[in-house]
Amino acid sequence: MNTGCIQYFIMYFTRLFVIISPLAIVALFVSMTGNSTMNGRIRTAKVGSLVAYVTMLFFAIAGQEIFIFLGITMGAFYIAGGIIIMLIGLSMLRAEDPEESVSQDEINEVVETRVKGPDIAITPFGIPIICGPSCITALITLQDQAHGFFQNIVGLAALTAVAAALYLLLIFSARGTKWLTPAVLRLSYRLSGLILAALAVQMIITGIKHDDVGLLKPSGECASQQTQQQQK
Repeated sequence: MNTGCIQYFIMYFTRLFVIISPLAIVALFVSMTGNSTMNGRIRTAKVGSLVAYVTMLFFAIAGQEIFIFLGITMGAFYIAGGIIIMLIGLSMLRAEDPEESVSQDEINEVVETRVKGPDIAITPFGIPIICGPSCITALITLQDQAHGFFQNIVGLAALTAVAAALYLLLIFSARGTKWLTPAVLRLSYRLSGLILAALAVQMIITGIKHDDVGLLKPSGECASQQTQQQQK
């Protein structure tokens, strides 16, 4: 594996892991499974992680083709995705739940009715709490940055590593919720929001500079294109 693939793997894993916000997911997981037994929490973690992983894998592989079919350019998607992630990051900085996740009333309803296992594992836990709009946006834009077939495979490997890390974190939280103090979760939640906001700005800049938008192309490139147009 060459240096470019290693760097791509690290970049893919880091960005996706931050965007998923695993500690925020753990906080919601603990709230939603508060009345479940340990075996019930473990079952919810397993099924929810699997459902989210399959969904993420689908969008990582077929997401770009879907947008080509719909006529959506990658530049426009970078900008739109950056705006979505920016809004989520700002809400996390204000210590609010992301809008892509379920509301507190929905969480309370799940807890009060004592719904367990796969019923809440598939939805709302697997989708959209784990695999929501920001996650899908990140997957498609990350795959767009791959150069060649081999880097695409490396990206899918990084996605698998993120899903495995999240699964292990959920299993740990299911077995030892008493160690996860609210103060630690709130601090990590806000730090994740700051990082998300920075990533969102970078995505918007990348979208503006993308070939199919080209608003911030280097002056030399613009001059070259003008020359080519004059020659035609």
